[in-house]
Amino acid sequence: MEQNSYVTAIDIGTTKIATVIGRVTPNGRVFVEDQQCTFSRGVNRGLVVNVEDTASSIKDCLSKLYEKRNVRPDRVVVGIAGRHISSRQSSAKRIRQKPGELITEREISELKKQMYSIALKPGQQILHVIPQEYTIDGTPVAKAVGCTGNELVGNYYIVVSDTSAMENIKMSIERCGLTMDNLVLEPIASANAVLTGEEKDAGVVLLDIGGGTSDLLIYHKNIIHTTQVISGGGELITGDIRDVCKISAQMAERLKCEHGSCFSECCSEDIIIPYSKDTAEREQGRITQKLLAEIIDARMEEIIDAVSYVIRESGYEREVSSMVLTGGGSQLKNLPQLFKLRTGLDVRVGYPKVQMGSKNCALSPIMATGVGLMMNGYQSVQGTRKGGKILGKIPFVGKIEEILAGMFVEDEKNKYL
Repeated sequence: MEQNSYVTAIDIGTTKIATVIGRVTPNGRVFVEDQQCTFSRGVNRGLVVNVEDTASSIKDCLSKLYEKRNVRPDRVVVGIAGRHISSRQSSAKRIRQKPGELITEREISELKKQMYSIALKPGQQILHVIPQEYTIDGTPVAKAVGCTGNELVGNYYIVVSDTSAMENIKMSIERCGLTMDNLVLEPIASANAVLTGEEKDAGVVLLDIGGGTSDLLIYHKNIIHTTQVISGGGELITGDIRDVCKISAQMAERLKCEHGSCFSECCSEDIIIPYSKDTAEREQGRITQKLLAEIIDARMEEIIDAVSYVIRESGYEREVSSMVLTGGGSQLKNLPQLFKLRTGLDVRVGYPKVQMGSKNCALSPIMATGVGLMMNGYQSVQGTRKGGKILGKIPFVGKIEEILAGMFVEDEKNKYL
């Protein structure tokens, strides 16, 4: 296997660094070779606040990943998230000199480029320009290329990031001796890993519950309409348990994962859960199953209220029919049932379905963003392939907007390309 056919994806989270390495076979199929998680340092609520600590965490994760494989790609695809992310909708218009001629890809590209000149606040930079719809002489069309007309209008969804946040991620990657091929909004990557084409078309809410924040995305008719970063994630729940029980964060996380539930009404005060108050296990504590669930419930209700508000304000409350939960926080017991009860939507947990070796498998939701980023990196490799051969190193990826229609995950029977 040629070194250049490998793709490495890095998900820089508040509580964990997740890396995925994949490869492309001569027939174009994508495989996840391996994946690795380590604790994250230098990141707060999705933002890299200490470049040195973040770079050290990335190095730790990659060294564990690469020591299993005789390959070390020097180019990677990286995710970005955080409260600094914002979005808006805008449009560009073009009056065609020769309305009788067919609209070309070049015209569409030039129309899109106009979006990069819109006014932004100081210190901001455009991350993605995502086409939503085109109209020709006032008539909406799904695809403008190949049509004729006088006035061409493109409607776009624009994702904006703080320049400093992007630069800190880039510096963290470069301090590891790597080149960042592309920076992708994390919920977009997660969506490509866990959503089906049918869900994107019918209307779906994706909620990626991370450690410090929860990332929300709304699809309808295969178009992204809303992205939003919600304060609150698994780290806050862990902190609440730590404060109530007067224990370490590590022990609180263990209590949450092993004994926690999101339905306090179904838990008993008679079931007692013992725990150690210190690492030496010299002092023991106890908490009821019901109290533990009530602590978790309180934080999850805040997140659900915020999610419901975003859905209402998006204007697509009636268009969405389902919700997919992913990320590390999605693994809490009874969480889909709680979201369904509070939102009225059909809810499932999203697992990235991949090919590993000769077996199809579902990776943990923790790896959803990493797998989605790797799939984006695969697309860049595919762009350099001709006749089944890799032509050169992975180029810079600048067209994530071109591959957001769910081409990787079409239906339940065909999720592995």
